[in-house]
Amino acid sequence: MNKEVKRQLIFFKEHYDSPVCSPQLKWNEKYKTAELQDYTPIIAIMDLVNYNYMVCAIPNEKVKFMLIQLNRTDKVLAEYDSLEEMIEDGWCMGT
Repeated sequence: MNKEVKRQLIFFKEHYDSPVCSPQLKWNEKYKTAELQDYTPIIAIMDLVNYNYMVCAIPNEKVKFMLIQLNRTDKVLAEYDSLEEMIEDGWCMGT
């Protein structure tokens, strides 16, 4: 596991272990389409609570500094069996 994957693993685990807000992710170019141009990838709080590794997207206008998106949206981008698999596929925390 390379240094960046380890770093991302730490960031994601903090959110899964203490789900306070929905983390905003950087776009994984594999999943960004013209239809999703005005969307931001996130993980919903209930997915954090239940340790579901699901990335969904919400419209940019709903994005706030502390995003409280309880439930997954209908724009599910990807689902994984593990956090490591999600990171290895290219997802990382937004800045």
